[in-house]
Amino acid sequence: MSSNAVRVGVIGTGHLGKHHARILASMPEARLVGVVDTREAVAREIGETYKVPAFTDYKALEGMVDAVTVVVPTVLHHEVARFFLERNVHTFIEKPITKTLEEATDLLQVANHKQLTLQVGHVERFNAAMIKLQSLCEAPRFIECQRMGPFSNRIQDVGVVQDLMIHDIDIVLSLVHSPIQRIDAVGIPVLSNNEDIANAHIVFENGCIANLTASRVSEEKIRKLRIFEMDKYLSLDYANQAITMARKSSLEPKILKEDLAVEKVEPLRLELEHFIQCIREQKKPLVTIEDGKNALEVALEILALIKASWKNL
Repeated sequence: MSSNAVRVGVIGTGHLGKHHARILASMPEARLVGVVDTREAVAREIGETYKVPAFTDYKALEGMVDAVTVVVPTVLHHEVARFFLERNVHTFIEKPITKTLEEATDLLQVANHKQLTLQVGHVERFNAAMIKLQSLCEAPRFIECQRMGPFSNRIQDVGVVQDLMIHDIDIVLSLVHSPIQRIDAVGIPVLSNNEDIANAHIVFENGCIANLTASRVSEEKIRKLRIFEMDKYLSLDYANQAITMARKSSLEPKILKEDLAVEKVEPLRLELEHFIQCIREQKKPLVTIEDGKNALEVALEILALIKASWKNL
């Protein structure tokens, strides 16, 4: 561990937060100094595993940390993040950044005023296959995203748009550098009070079209992205960190397919290493608060369209 390692606390040690603690505890440039969970037994178990203090109140970390990762229900993101930003603590927030655009704007203003690193957890940007695809994608004309999986009681405060689809919204916005012209969306609740299946059709001003489908009531787990350009087709499997590229042969009327080599790395590890690096080197994060806010804005518009359609049922 570096002598000037960044002191980090993890707030929320559930399904995802426990992996934050595991990774940060193993990083030479970071020092895990405490964990927080409102469930005392859960916090204590993680604290004992990594030999750090465990708390049930996030305010107990005040004065102990240089940075925190916020892995709590979305409705609490603004409250928790603002507490630490006001105290000059660099902050990482899991997606979606906040419940409302007003809350996101407020955090942006505080972080900018205090010149703090504020990173949003859109982990798919750190998938090794996605990093490679970014360098290959030039001018998308049609993008298809599928993100499906079985139902889980783990996420109850948001529907599938903010739980799963928001990953693909962020990816699409990072690939298509054009304003949105129109959005159409449908969705239905199945096992919860929120939408559990949703589809969004996004038309951009440059002519690109993105079709996004998300479901958390599907038997099979699917995480795929397909991009069609004028001269090539790219297919990405997030789960297997794999890319296939197809091009038209210049010599004959034939399609040439190629599986591209990808060096697999745990995306969450890359993401948290990037957060610590941005703090130490005072760099702008790959996924900024503006990116998180833009993805949230589109997600909320999709949600509004879905809920408006329910009134006609």
